[in-house]
Amino acid sequence: MEGAVVTTFSHSRIEAFETCPKKYEFAYLLKAPKAPAGIEAFLGNRVHEALEWLYGEVRSCRVPDADELVARYEQLWADEWAGDVRITREGRTAADYKAIGERALRSYHARYAPFDQDTTVGLEARVCLSLDEDHNIVGYVDRIARVTDGVWEIHDYKTGAAPATQDKADADRQLALYEIALREMYPDVREVTLVWHYVATDLEVRSTRTPQQLQDLRSRVLGKIREIEAQSSFPARTSALCDWCDYKPLCPAWKHLYETSALPEAERPLEDGVVLVDEYLKVTEELSALKARQDDLRDKIAARAEVDGLDRIFGTNGSIKVYRFPSISCPDSKDPRREAFEAEVRALGLWDQFSSLSGYQLSKAVQAGSVGPEQIERLEPYLNRGEGVKLYPTMRRD
Repeated sequence: MEGAVVTTFSHSRIEAFETCPKKYEFAYLLKAPKAPAGIEAFLGNRVHEALEWLYGEVRSCRVPDADELVARYEQLWADEWAGDVRITREGRTAADYKAIGERALRSYHARYAPFDQDTTVGLEARVCLSLDEDHNIVGYVDRIARVTDGVWEIHDYKTGAAPATQDKADADRQLALYEIALREMYPDVREVTLVWHYVATDLEVRSTRTPQQLQDLRSRVLGKIREIEAQSSFPARTSALCDWCDYKPLCPAWKHLYETSALPEAERPLEDGVVLVDEYLKVTEELSALKARQDDLRDKIAARAEVDGLDRIFGTNGSIKVYRFPSISCPDSKDPRREAFEAEVRALGLWDQFSSLSGYQLSKAVQAGSVGPEQIERLEPYLNRGEGVKLYPTMRRD
């Protein structure tokens, strides 16, 4: 429709939402300023730039040797280096990361020189895919190559240490989206292979997609985009990835830490929020100790009542009624029977009723007759039966 506004998404934008909705909000809605770059991103950018330069030279019919490639990388590193680059991992230095990049480039050069496996068609090539009349997907492909007529490859460089498994590569969304765009850009494309180069470990992972898989992916991505657009709130989702987030100092899950860290050391323990949290944690610890003491007393009271055949025991200020009942417990997550037990619960149509697999709930259901004898018989091999005890205290009122 003429004049219609088309919203542009990218794999990175969708991934940001999936990783942490708050990160998505900061990056794409609020356009918040980023923290200084992390060393991992800085390293990745320099390696990508060096390889882009390498293949640019190859396209000009000149094959740089490994020393030239490393020299280019070192120059790029020096030109772009800033003193505020963040190094998160303790004990690591910028020189350590720089050495990783040099080793990766030398290994890559040794593996692929003289780089005549294919013909480079695009470097850092922008691709655009129209999902519908309102939404586009854009991205930048590290390298697009034509192997033979109709046979193409999409290459992606990764500087992280851990390579993807084959299953993960086969489920990857980013390069598969680029394949859809590539097929629309070049109608003569018959076959496309997606190639990941894990340069830090000198490993290569390859994957392909069927036409049906690409069609399904297009539908799923459009559905995900509509889900994102329907959101009205963007909560923070904390994880180990927070240490590498560009917006951590702004995030409501971490902002207070940064604010208090900026205070003089003597003032930090006196800050209102710090005082409240310290007091709360102290009370929580005290309550935990009291709960442990209460549990110990419960067991001793129950034992005394059983020995003397009592239903009630009296103190100076009140009494406690001891109630005994048959109990059922379910296999816990460490029990080897757990998986089979869950499958049986599902097969019996009881999953919605007992999805938390609470033994207490199951006991009540059995006593109430809402779980039939045949169902109980099938579950019996997995159940642990015993006797439960509850105490009902009554304070004496004068």
